[in-house]
Amino acid sequence: MSPLTPPALASFAVKGRSAARTAFGVVLTATLVVAMLATTAQATASAASPPTGGFGGLVNPLQSRCEGMKVASHIVFLGHDVVGRTTPGVCGSAPDNTWEWASVPGRAVSGCGKDATSCVFKATASTDNTWAALCINGSFTQQGSWESCDYYGVPAKGVGVIEGHVKDEDGSPVAGVTVDANGKNRASTTTGADGYYAMQVQPGSYQIVPSGGPHGKSAPEYRPKVNDTSIAAGSSGTADFTLQSGIKLELHFDKSVVLADGLQVVDGTITTTEFGNPVSVGVQLQGMFGESPLKAVTAGPLASVCSGGTRVWPTGTLQDPDGNYVTVTTDATGHYSLAIAVGTTPGVWRLNAWAENTNGTLSTDTAQAYDTQSITFNGLPGPKTTPADFAMEFDKAATTKTTGLEQISSMPSTMVGTLAQTNATESKDTQLGALAFALVNARDGQSVLVFPADRPPVISPTGAILPLKGNAGDLVIDPAEWTGAGLPAIFHSNLQAALDKGALQQVPTLSEFETGQSVTGWKTVPGNQVTLSSTSFEYLGWGYQVIAAPGACY
Repeated sequence: MSPLTPPALASFAVKGRSAARTAFGVVLTATLVVAMLATTAQATASAASPPTGGFGGLVNPLQSRCEGMKVASHIVFLGHDVVGRTTPGVCGSAPDNTWEWASVPGRAVSGCGKDATSCVFKATASTDNTWAALCINGSFTQQGSWESCDYYGVPAKGVGVIEGHVKDEDGSPVAGVTVDANGKNRASTTTGADGYYAMQVQPGSYQIVPSGGPHGKSAPEYRPKVNDTSIAAGSSGTADFTLQSGIKLELHFDKSVVLADGLQVVDGTITTTEFGNPVSVGVQLQGMFGESPLKAVTAGPLASVCSGGTRVWPTGTLQDPDGNYVTVTTDATGHYSLAIAVGTTPGVWRLNAWAENTNGTLSTDTAQAYDTQSITFNGLPGPKTTPADFAMEFDKAATTKTTGLEQISSMPSTMVGTLAQTNATESKDTQLGALAFALVNARDGQSVLVFPADRPPVISPTGAILPLKGNAGDLVIDPAEWTGAGLPAIFHSNLQAALDKGALQQVPTLSEFETGQSVTGWKTVPGNQVTLSSTSFEYLGWGYQVIAAPGACY
């Protein structure tokens, strides 16, 4: 440090409460007087240790859960008010929770009494380049004694203060940055854990220059590189800096195009780094980012985000889905593995990942801490078959023994899996590629719903699937309502035989099924209703359970 003219142009050290005193040493030479300020800051068992090595960092001021306390400003000039205010905690108020203000020098201007929520007093003396502590000492009937403290500094007469914050691109504080004030005289300090710094200087013009700090693959750079400021006696100037690096997030999928067959799983990875090094942070995930949370889970392509076979997004249930973002956390290596369980609705599906700062707030750096990737869900090949064509196309495939359909069962839970898997692997042969299938409930048991893959039915909040405009023509295969009437005797009351021989001919529409209209081979019952068989995110535009690839979730 260059020669200094008293008072010492040094950064603030720390002056604790009555139990934490600071020792000062002065070294004299024939040509130079340098004020060396050292701190011993001996914290008591109940208080957090005040910071050392400069005023930059009120490192974890002690804050009790019973009642917090903060000072309005950490720098207070002579003759100005030191203001402390309590912040409500979890312990309530008197008589169960009480406190006294401690370490109040001189006469209070206002407050400062027992259980007072504020304390104001004049700064009548310099704190000698150190922090002073203002505390409240309390007692809670269920816990015992507690203490909350914050710190303030009073500059010497005739000097000014340069203070500021150093943060990175995503708004997180940056500790360990050296900040130099270069001018007629010089001063230097280092930012603390909160990214804050302050130092006393003689009146004059200064160039404030940050350096050092966290290192990644290259030396840190700051914006601006230099901050010019002029300081008058008894005043402060602010010089803030931004470290041109922060949390970097990358989202990667192993496939960008897949079939919307309800069986596909796309693996993905989120990586987070800071200054080139892995960092564990929270990440907000949202599917179909840009759409409303409801539309994201009820319209367009549908997919679940899984991790370890467990559904992460969306939350809620199939009849009450929640498409709002969820927060996950990358591990110590900066990784989070996920899988996308692809549904049956074609379209472009996208996932947004947005990193949180290390303090838990959402990063403002959308250039590095934010990523959106998309996957195209292609419709299955073949002509655009409608539900009205299903019986004819199924009968044709069954009679030609299309691979897979020779094993079809009249049991709905098995039938839907066979139809889905055969459709995915043999869609050109079955000509059913534009259709999707769902296991549902009817009044007399489980059934299979057949619907256009690009138009899943609407699910009511009660879990009912109603014959609304657009899906009244969906089909319901309910084994309990099969009679075979109007068909050869071999098919009477034998749906399995009709499936094996390709003799369905017709299947009731959703509208016919619920109103009880006559359909060849079926005896529909008026008042029937189709409802969900499960509240999980499966079928009805989502993936097919059990038969999907490993890693899928519902």
